[in-house]
Amino acid sequence: MTGEELKSWTETCLDELEIKLKNLKDKFGLGSLDGYHLDTDKGLLIFEKDGKPACSFKALAIGTLVPDQQNWLWGWANRSLPEEMRNASGELKGLREETGFNIFEIESFKADTALAQELSALAVHVLGADGLYRVIGDQTVLYLALSEGKILSP
Repeated sequence: MTGEELKSWTETCLDELEIKLKNLKDKFGLGSLDGYHLDTDKGLLIFEKDGKPACSFKALAIGTLVPDQQNWLWGWANRSLPEEMRNASGELKGLREETGFNIFEIESFKADTALAQELSALAVHVLGADGLYRVIGDQTVLYLALSEGKILSP
């Protein structure tokens, strides 16, 4: 794949992600819920409304961005995540073969928010996920691919 082909594919995946995010907002209310709980051991993200579980998703760690350091770490390489969660995102290494670009098998590299979003859009597409959620911490942003959404309470 050439650089131009990768750029075009990335733009397509970003457009696709935008549609998927709108669908998650419409169907599950993402963006209007009160909070969430990430269970990394089970790979589950549970959103709350009015203090009660509202919906849940299978969550796969795409990667982590440290914005101040402009550093990206793939989910499969993040040793602070449980082994099962890391292994589940190992499929993303296959993007190296599909694209020919070694960025997909390098554990960590310089990246900004725009690149993190592009990588996440590609990952959501390749994984066949329903969308993306960013868990924003004090110093890091964890990008999660969401799938198998379930409404837990009306």
